Amino acid sequence: MDYELLRRLYDIESFVGYTDDELREMSEGFDQIPAALMDFWKTCGNTGELYTGSNDLWIDLEYRRNSNWLKADSKDYYYLIDENQHCYQAGIRREDMALPDPPVYIVEPLQGDKTREVGKAEDSLSAFLMGMLLYEAALSAGPFKYFYEDFIWYEEDDIAKIDKRLQKYPYHVYNWYSDRIDIYTMNEEALLYIMQGDEPNGTYSAKTEESLQKMGELIGEIGR
Repeated sequence: MDYELLRRLYDIESFVGYTDDELREMSEGFDQIPAALMDFWKTCGNTGELYTGSNDLWIDLEYRRNSNWLKADSKDYYYLIDENQHCYQAGIRREDMALPDPPVYIVEPLQGDKTREVGKAEDSLSAFLMGMLLYEAALSAGPFKYFYEDFIWYEEDDIAKIDKRLQKYPYHVYNWYSDRIDIYTMNEEALLYIMQGDEPNGTYSAKTEESLQKMGELIGEIGR
C-alpha cells in the first residue's frame, strides 16, 4: 500500500485506524484475516476522508452493522465494496483469507441468494485497494469535488495522447464494468479514469474549479 500517495491525494493530515474491538467486529464470521487487510484496517479503517463522497459503497464497519444482505450472503466471500446499485461487489474468496495478500474478485449477485464470479479484480488485495481508491477519487470522492459530468469516448490514438500528457498510475481495477480501469493524474490535483474495452470511455475530477479547467484544456480536443 502506498499510504503516502493516499495521504496526499485525499488531503489526510493523519490516518485513523480501527480499535481492537472494531477489528474483532470487522472479522466476524471469518477465522483468518489477510495480513494486508489487517494492516489497512489498523492504519486507516476509521479515516473518513477515504470514504467521503465515494461513488460506490465501501463495506466499512458502519456498513457491516447495517447491511442485511451482507449478514445473509457472506458465505463464500469477504466483501470489500458494493457497487452503488448493488449490481456488483468485490471480495476475497473465503478459501483465500489465509493468504497474506490475496487476490480480489468481482462478484455479481443473482436471484435466490446466488452469486456469479465475474472475474479477478486484481492479483492482490493491496493493488486492488489502491486502484479502487484512485478510481473512486476520479469519480469525485474525497477532496475531488469538481467533476466533469460528461463521459469522454476514446479511440486508440486518443489514449496514446493521454499517455503523453498525464501521469499514469501503476494501479488498476479489472472486470468492474470494463476490461480494465486505468487512472491518470495531473499533478495530483486532478484525476482521470479510462474504462478500457471495446469502447474506452471515462471522465475526470479535480480538487478545485481551476484544476478542473486546466485538465479540460490539457485534454480538450482528445476524445468525443
